[in-house]
Amino acid sequence: MTSNYTDIIVGCGSAGAALTLRLSGDPTRRLLVIEAGPDLVGRQVPDTIRYGREMSFADHDWDFRAEAVDGRRVRFPRGKLTGGSSAVGATIGLRGMPRDYDEWAALGNEGWAWADVLPYFRKLERDLDFSDEWHGSDGPVPIRRFADEELSPLQSSFTAACIDRGFPDVKDHNNPTATGVGSIPSTRLDAQHRFTTAIGYLAPARQRANVTVVADSFARRLILEHGRTVGVEMERAGGTETVRADRVIVAAGSVATPLLLMRSGIGPRAELARLGIDVVVDLPGVGANLIDHPRTGAFMVADASVWDRSMPFLQTILRTTSTGSTELNDMQYYMINYFDLRYFPELQMLSGAPVIGGVMVCGQRPKSRGRLTLTSADPAERPLIDLNFLSDERDLSTLREGVRLAWDLLNSDQLAPHMQRPLIVHDAMIENDEILDVYLRSSVDSAYHPVGTARMGPADDQNAVVDSRGAVYGVDGLYVCDASIMPNIPSANTNLTSIMIGEKMSDHFLGM
Repeated sequence: MTSNYTDIIVGCGSAGAALTLRLSGDPTRRLLVIEAGPDLVGRQVPDTIRYGREMSFADHDWDFRAEAVDGRRVRFPRGKLTGGSSAVGATIGLRGMPRDYDEWAALGNEGWAWADVLPYFRKLERDLDFSDEWHGSDGPVPIRRFADEELSPLQSSFTAACIDRGFPDVKDHNNPTATGVGSIPSTRLDAQHRFTTAIGYLAPARQRANVTVVADSFARRLILEHGRTVGVEMERAGGTETVRADRVIVAAGSVATPLLLMRSGIGPRAELARLGIDVVVDLPGVGANLIDHPRTGAFMVADASVWDRSMPFLQTILRTTSTGSTELNDMQYYMINYFDLRYFPELQMLSGAPVIGGVMVCGQRPKSRGRLTLTSADPAERPLIDLNFLSDERDLSTLREGVRLAWDLLNSDQLAPHMQRPLIVHDAMIENDEILDVYLRSSVDSAYHPVGTARMGPADDQNAVVDSRGAVYGVDGLYVCDASIMPNIPSANTNLTSIMIGEKMSDHFLGM
């Protein structure tokens, strides 16, 4: 291992892999990519990663837990392997709404408006269904939609029930004006196989002589000298070693990135001092502004004749706007073919079934904010992740309306014949706000889309961690490039936006 790198990239997930491919295109750069999980290629890739039918909750996960509401702890999966969460997620290829990114720019982040990011969404994608001003045709990420004949009976019935209630039929959810129900844009290589950034970005990059990938290597802390980041201390092969570079780009994700910053003395002064960590830069925003999409729903045990494990667990989506909202598509509804509860014993106990289906509700513009904090200076200790869901009354009201619509759809003429029995929710509960709120507080969970824990903002924003080019305030040579820099959460699953961030910031770094 040499130490004469131009760039060290910490984390090879959605954004980090995109960075690796684009930066390595400059032959004068020497890149070291540090990944905490394994680098799985070829036959090493297990079926839970290879196939995109459902999410992968085991084997390649950080095993985090998060507090959802009032101390109730839930699983908080994050991918721990090359490809990151793109390798374990639900293969959804949705962008946010234009106003999401215009808001980023309005908050003082020049260059992040919709008009600025659209070229990078187009650059990353290879849309197999549409070719117009909104879509790309030769990017690394395939985007495809389920054809009508590929939909399960539950999905077709869900679509019909939504249309029967007046929701528009949508062919392309990535058209910025689309609202209604239709097939989900999906990041799949083909009908069965999952696309990951390890396939689309890392694989071609690793062929270049100026790229070194070290997997199963955990970044313990950043090395800072005289106000500048000069390297990384990492655990590797049972030992500890230090590598140095001209710049360090942290792309470890919305959990691991702020943890690494804080362990290195960059974060809230009082919190670091309490743990005995020497404070290098007092940045109160590190770990703050944690935003995630809250999800719940109305669930059922479906008739065995309408689903099986050979089909994807979700295929269609309803995107719509909650009552009184000015934010288009601030709600998502998914029809779930099946959801395996083997990793969720509490839900299995409540439902009395190992596998459930139903209509999942996901708030897209939550107002509640959480926080991520260290519990120890020891890197092996788990952090405290407090999602703080439903702390803002507006979120409670929005999800209350959402569960009522989900229940209505579940009991529609189209879906009811497929239901053996409903789970937990019943008509009397739906009509009573107080009882429904108890259900929401007991059932709300993460959609696994954390953002914002190292948010970008102008220098006069005391809670900003990085500027609009990802440079960490108060220390030279250090950048962040992942979902943690998002100042607010987009109205969509966050994987595509994270890849877009890697694509966009690569152009900035190449110009340095």
